[in-house]
Amino acid sequence: MLMNALAKSSRSSRIAFSAAIVIIVAVAAYNWMVAPHTKYLHAAQEYELMMGDMARKNKIIKTKEAIKRKEVENLRAELAGVQSAVFTPYEARRFFSDIEAVCNAASCLVYSINFLSGNLAGVAASVESDSQIVENSAVVSFVGSYGNIISFLSKVTNRPQKVVVRSLKITAFGEKPDPLECEMVVTIYTVRDREIFANE
Repeated sequence: MLMNALAKSSRSSRIAFSAAIVIIVAVAAYNWMVAPHTKYLHAAQEYELMMGDMARKNKIIKTKEAIKRKEVENLRAELAGVQSAVFTPYEARRFFSDIEAVCNAASCLVYSINFLSGNLAGVAASVESDSQIVENSAVVSFVGSYGNIISFLSKVTNRPQKVVVRSLKITAFGEKPDPLECEMVVTIYTVRDREIFANE
């Protein structure tokens, strides 16, 4: 029936109908064959752009992470240096109680030790937190020859922890050049628990 109607129609109608059929077939073929590939290519391009962006962001994050890791390593090294320079309260008490023996070993004689700060009897009480560094100073007065005084100072300061001789006053003990009277202010630094201090 459709063929009869098509045969009876005019030539221009037949051409229009054929053109419509061709257009419909072309659109259907495009939607069936070309469109999926176009969408796939577009999705692949989007994926590639997204992966490139993620790679750039990942590189930036890794660079920042490497910088932070280096900073942490530097801080740990710095902290280890500070940690090795401080005494625990127990070591501080031993240091000051051993001064007289060290002095005697250098052939000098201590006649007084006066604490100026961080009184060792109250070191633990004066530390407000486990990681607070406390300065402990004492005036040590002793007598000895010049060479023995130098030997004593070397023995006192030759330690892994930091020992600072703040001042040193040497005067003649009498009319003779020896023995000499010496007064020095010695300072050490105390932290209650080096391990807690290191873990902060």
